[in-house]
Amino acid sequence: MYALRELQNDFTAALLKRATTPSRAIRGNGLDPAQRLAIYRNNTIRGLTAALQAVYPVVNRLVGEDFFARTAQAYIERHPPRASCLLVYGEHFPGFLADFEPARGLPYLPDTARLDWFCHEAYHEADATPLQAWALADVPRAFYPDLKLKLQPSARLLVSDYPVLRIWRINQTDDGEESVDLAEGGCRLLIYRPQDEVLIRPLETGDFRFLQSLAAGSTLPAAMRAALEADDGFDAANALQHWLARDLISDFYLI
Repeated sequence: MYALRELQNDFTAALLKRATTPSRAIRGNGLDPAQRLAIYRNNTIRGLTAALQAVYPVVNRLVGEDFFARTAQAYIERHPPRASCLLVYGEHFPGFLADFEPARGLPYLPDTARLDWFCHEAYHEADATPLQAWALADVPRAFYPDLKLKLQPSARLLVSDYPVLRIWRINQTDDGEESVDLAEGGCRLLIYRPQDEVLIRPLETGDFRFLQSLAAGSTLPAAMRAALEADDGFDAANALQHWLARDLISDFYLI
């Protein structure tokens, strides 16, 4: 007789890892229990694969549905869902692709997957009211050394050695360029959703370092210094006004 927890664990393993142990606890009802289990397993894998395809549409397009399905099955076996909501499933897929031997010939694929994932996260992230410039203007200058800015909850930063934004954009439709020259270099990207639409913005080195520092919890002066160290042409005042106007900053506080 199975204990309930043992049965549940074995059944989960059977669905995700090809085990057949719980087949003895399944009533055949005219069909071999192992076959019934295989049908259930196939439906489970197909459902999880469809969820991954929805989250990683550009990766799916780049590699084709057959390759993606095989890759997804390997991922599902190694990283089964840990939550009932499939909106949060697939977080580890980019890292999995980086170590997936059949995908080694596509070195840009993991970062393209990260862009897909960040767009997915940004779309479903909580809303926040943008900070208005006048609110920041009311802060006394003497407090600026202790001032920290919060980015929108949806904000994500991505740096890649490959032109993943161009790869991502030309794979949104059937039209456009058929290839991208990987030698054109990498990119630094901001992904966020100020309103209803997810935006992807390429960044210069200074802006990337500035936003990266703010996201990491640096004070405004420290973030400006970090940006200037990365790019001595960085215009700190203009950058602050620029991102306030584009609704990237959601709040401020003093330490």
